[in-house]
Amino acid sequence: MRASVLPRNPSFNRASMLLLFLLFEGLCCPGENTAAPQALQSYRLAAEEPLSFRMLQTSSFANHSWAHSEGSGWLGDLQTHGWDTVLGTIRFLKPWSHGNFSKQELKNLQSLFQLYFHSFIRIVQASAGQFQLEYPFEIQILAGCRMNAPQIFLNMAYQGSDFLSFQGISWEPSPGAGIRALNVCKVLNRYLDIKEILQSLLGHTCPRFLAGLMEAGESELKRKVKPQAWLSRGPSPGAGRLQLVCHVSGFYPKPMWVMWMRGGYSIFLILICLTVIVTLVILVVVDSRLKKQSSNKNVLSPHTPSPVFLMGANIQDTKNSRHQFCLAQVSWFKNRVLKKWKTCLNQLW
Repeated sequence: MRASVLPRNPSFNRASMLLLFLLFEGLCCPGENTAAPQALQSYRLAAEEPLSFRMLQTSSFANHSWAHSEGSGWLGDLQTHGWDTVLGTIRFLKPWSHGNFSKQELKNLQSLFQLYFHSFIRIVQASAGQFQLEYPFEIQILAGCRMNAPQIFLNMAYQGSDFLSFQGISWEPSPGAGIRALNVCKVLNRYLDIKEILQSLLGHTCPRFLAGLMEAGESELKRKVKPQAWLSRGPSPGAGRLQLVCHVSGFYPKPMWVMWMRGGYSIFLILICLTVIVTLVILVVVDSRLKKQSSNKNVLSPHTPSPVFLMGANIQDTKNSRHQFCLAQVSWFKNRVLKKWKTCLNQLW
């Protein structure tokens, strides 16, 4: 949202605080949807891994009179909500993004965010000089709850680095954030009512909303979609060189494994070459053994009697014919296998 010049008052006025508490009461004590905690417990037991509902905020401050904020809501890795910066309304990106909250609860939640974004920009602009925030700067906030416990979290980053977080009942500076983060935490810790509201919103309202989203979007959350992959030509890295870009999209859920193979079919070619080498070695060994057996049987002793010699001649003729038949089979097998491998290799290259 774009902000014009706003009054420099770092504290909430009484009207804003009263509205904030009324909205807080309406969200945390709705008097309906009492089955939500039980639903959350059942999903905790059934889920393979803890899911979370996260609210992301990015606020950019160009100078003391101009700022722009963007917000979004995420169920795990799936974006379910957005924030319309022009209208100041929640955008429901899925048919089931309302969860099981009533219209009045959603209306209260939307009014709370409107007040929050307006007040956040006003307070930061008013405090920029006090905390030595140099324009232009950017603040990022991640807040939400997880299904296990449920566990709440709220982290803030300044200029892309961890700055502070909300831990239990107090604001704590991030390690290495310096004296500036420590001073900001000291100021924030004075607002006990705000800390109480955050604890209830993140520890009570957020888990109820998370349970409703899980129940309403169960069919979509359990679906699985196979990835689609294709290649395209990228900028040429140099003369005689080609750059390929691999695109993978359309898959769900998020975990995905993609591997580049150098040379395209390099692994396949290595396996082919190894198979060819092993086959040739086997054929050579078989051929050499057959030749050795043939040469040994052709040598006859001079002391062999005549009848035995004639009988041996007949046996030798039979074995020679078998040997020649085996040699012909080996030769045919070698030629046929080698021809097939050459054809495959030519097709690949």
